[in-house]
Amino acid sequence: KTKKILIDFFLNSFLPVAILIFLGFIAAKKSLFNYSESLAIIKYVGVIAVPAITLKMTLSINFSIINWLLISNYIVSEIIIYLTAMLLCRFLFKLNWSESVIIGMASSFANHLLFVYPMALNEYEADLINPIIAIIGFDVIFLVINLIILDCLKFQKLNLKIIFLKQFSNIPLLAFIIGLLIIIFEIKLPITISRSVDFISESAAPCALFAAGIILSQRLEKTQIKISYLIVTFKVILHPILAIILIWNLNKIDFSVSETTIMVASAPVGLMALIFSTQYGVNPNPITRALLITTILSIVIIPLAGTLS
Repeated sequence: KTKKILIDFFLNSFLPVAILIFLGFIAAKKSLFNYSESLAIIKYVGVIAVPAITLKMTLSINFSIINWLLISNYIVSEIIIYLTAMLLCRFLFKLNWSESVIIGMASSFANHLLFVYPMALNEYEADLINPIIAIIGFDVIFLVINLIILDCLKFQKLNLKIIFLKQFSNIPLLAFIIGLLIIIFEIKLPITISRSVDFISESAAPCALFAAGIILSQRLEKTQIKISYLIVTFKVILHPILAIILIWNLNKIDFSVSETTIMVASAPVGLMALIFSTQYGVNPNPITRALLITTILSIVIIPLAGTLS
């Protein structure tokens, strides 16, 4: 029975996502798309589609049914992984602080929004999708904190107040705040706006997954291999193990409630660390390599995480 569930999950949930990545990979190999065009696609996703889907998912959060103990356990596991990977890079591998922060992000930030979330929509009811949305909301805030840290490291002469205010140009954060305000003040969106948000949101996952396939087709330099393996180890091995220990063993939260949360912990490296590595002068090669390896490993790990008992 478990084997059948695993096969069904692979065919019906993972494979549709993997096909888009594969199409991007083949399109790049056939020279139909190149690396710079993939970055343009990702820029569209980050600036337009991700804010739309962030707003949509924020509006869909049912705060009354959020399992705060479950979410807080995931957050603790994510922060532990982030800090451990960052400090190892800084003091063991002697990277600078900007590199260490980016590697910490890559080791802990999951590709939940554009990888796990689309798969979960095919398999689970709203009560199990809600934890994924809550985690995404936290990660938007966590991302802003990291950008403030990176700006402080990059622009050491800028006033901290200016650096903080600069984060309000972070469109996903603004979308999250707007969504919360709409919920708090019970504002009803016009049908035109609501349908536009839905329409744009639906483009986020296909575009990002296709662009990821293009990126994964690129030839990688044989540098910083140890860093890439560190990211892989933390992201798809240590993070799910730590999450399971915290959620199931220490807090005794039932599997039927926490399975999608464990799936998020098992997800591959998110694209945000790759995107911001180029903006902050960090070598993207180890992150790209880790993204490739964790994506391949997720073919087995995520379906397994979704069928544990």
